[in-house]
Amino acid sequence: MDSVSLPVLINVVTLIPFLVSAVLLVRAVKNWATITLMVGASCMNLAPLLFVIAYLIPSSPRYEGMYYAFAGAGLAGGGMLCCLVGVVGGGIKYAATVRRAKELEVLLQQVQERIDSGERI
Repeated sequence: MDSVSLPVLINVVTLIPFLVSAVLLVRAVKNWATITLMVGASCMNLAPLLFVIAYLIPSSPRYEGMYYAFAGAGLAGGGMLCCLVGVVGGGIKYAATVRRAKELEVLLQQVQERIDSGERI
């Protein structure tokens, strides 16, 4: 396996399904956490392509490929940061939703008990 096919294989096996699931998540719930997660997944998909471009540019005294390599590293780091922020934000929103659902369940149970006992609400 040569050094160009490895990033392509990693992209196909892991990052593309991650991007597809992030897009589906944004279609289901549009908030800042899911959009940030999708932006991070997009950046992480583009970063290996920049590394492949840097590898394919022939080396010369001015090192043109290094610019693409540094851009890919920056894009990968930014993508990881966006993914982290999106996942943490989504987790916080989910925890708040679960807490509200439990509160509503308790409230509905109290109303049902009052209805069964014949009290006025």
